[in-house]
Amino acid sequence: MENRRQIVHILIGLTTIAFLFLFGRGVAIASIFITILLGLIIINQLYLGRRTPVIEWIINNFERKNVHFPGWGSACYATGVLLLCCFLTDINTIAACILIIALGDGLATIIGKMGRISIPYNKNKKIEGSVALFISSLAGYIYVGPLIFPAALVATIVESLPMDIDDNISLPIALIIFFMVV
Repeated sequence: MENRRQIVHILIGLTTIAFLFLFGRGVAIASIFITILLGLIIINQLYLGRRTPVIEWIINNFERKNVHFPGWGSACYATGVLLLCCFLTDINTIAACILIIALGDGLATIIGKMGRISIPYNKNKKIEGSVALFISSLAGYIYVGPLIFPAALVATIVESLPMDIDDNISLPIALIIFFMVV
């Protein structure tokens, strides 16, 4: 189920990039904000015991077990993308960061699950996953040129750290700081 979940993670990110270029940063911000609000309404309905077949199917097929609440991962992902769109102004930089979060982090999980070599400071992560994140993030070169190399390195290091913060939040924050400093 995790691979299926990560493929959806990647596809949503790529769709978001296309949406960003088609409609612009302002419409993307508004759309993501509305998506978060709708997600909160759905989560509220779940807590009130109101279930719908579509939402149940999504939860059963794409939600990780032992999450804080149904929709946790999606809420963090949307919030991370919203942070990128709000704090970064250049559409190409935003697209590169979304690509790192979508493709890089998604492939890091898929490849990392098959990996054999643990990262010395984080036994829950595999070196193969980190390499996959770094290499796949380099596709962002088409958006920001050579800046993608240090950005991908920052993302790879942050994703590998043993933290209690969801990487859909920690990666955007690290990338925002990186691109605001350079």
